Amino acid sequence: MIRLGVIALAGTDNGGTYQYTLSMLQALRHTSGFDITLYGDPQNRDFIELGYPIRPFIESRARQMTALAARNLHIGLSDPFVSEDVLLAPIYSLALLHTSKPFAFTLHDLQENYYPENFSRWTRFWRHQVYTRLLARTRRVICESSYVKKDIMRFFGMAEERTVVITAPPLRQFMADESSETLQATRRRLQLPDKFLFYPAQFWVHKNHSRLLEAFREVVAEVPDLKLVLTGKKRDEYEAVMAAVAKFGLSEKVCHLGYVAQEDLQAIYRLATALVMPSLFESVSIPIYEAFQVGTPVAASGILAIPEQVGDAGLLFDPMSVNSIRDAMLKIVKYPDTARLLGQRGREKMLAMTPERYGAQLQNLLLELR
Repeated sequence: MIRLGVIALAGTDNGGTYQYTLSMLQALRHTSGFDITLYGDPQNRDFIELGYPIRPFIESRARQMTALAARNLHIGLSDPFVSEDVLLAPIYSLALLHTSKPFAFTLHDLQENYYPENFSRWTRFWRHQVYTRLLARTRRVICESSYVKKDIMRFFGMAEERTVVITAPPLRQFMADESSETLQATRRRLQLPDKFLFYPAQFWVHKNHSRLLEAFREVVAEVPDLKLVLTGKKRDEYEAVMAAVAKFGLSEKVCHLGYVAQEDLQAIYRLATALVMPSLFESVSIPIYEAFQVGTPVAASGILAIPEQVGDAGLLFDPMSVNSIRDAMLKIVKYPDTARLLGQRGREKMLAMTPERYGAQLQNLLLELR
């Protein structure tokens, strides 16, 4: 039996990386030959429900800085994973710089190289230092798209054979059908409108809420009974987005749900007219896969790795163009046959993306680390 330590540092505040972590942990239940221990928050309800033994492990920024500085000075720190044989990290941990155990970690994207203006000079320096040190020591780096793989090779000179593309499916619960009574109960409880576009995203600059709102203003001029439902905690660009909602006269047309519990997401996707994803940067968008699973039509940015992810199962638009975003939304809302075809293609695309298949890919990777 191989002792596998999984370092799960992401929490609900981490957006898509948290969903990715849960998907990876779920897939590991379909592996064999591993004695799995999770290193993370023992109070995390999602972790507890998965049933793994949990060792308390947190990594504050101060602790990370200490680990990085010690590595740069060739000073060894204690290894918190000494009892494991191999390690897997769905989001980076700097404690990995001080372990003798073979490990793989996921590098989700290199957005700071595309939109440096969205990051402070310190953040850009920090990320470069962290990735440089971790990539030098890891046996394998995992990414979710060929686009990100090429970025890692280009920006860090990573050897191709040490870079592996493994795409995580969304959580399994989205495969279960819900009764109409359950869906309508969720609609009433969350006060969801009858017809709405759904954009689940934190209020980060690159999520491009401002152009979405401009486009949506033009859409509702033609489809007045349509609304837009947003999620995300009230932080980052939230106030600016709400100011734009008021400025465009959309206060009665835009609903903000705040943080949405995982058990409510499936119902929201099923009730939505479409998912719209106008983000300016995504390595892989988990909401797109979540929408595909339940047959909800998708309109998304035609940038970076998203065309690779979407294929012919969604409409792609230019996220820098308000007109392009508007036209894609209108095509789905005004043409039901198009919406149905996209929903069907999305479902078909997801049939091969199962936790079992993902688990098999992870098992093969982990065996290579030994």
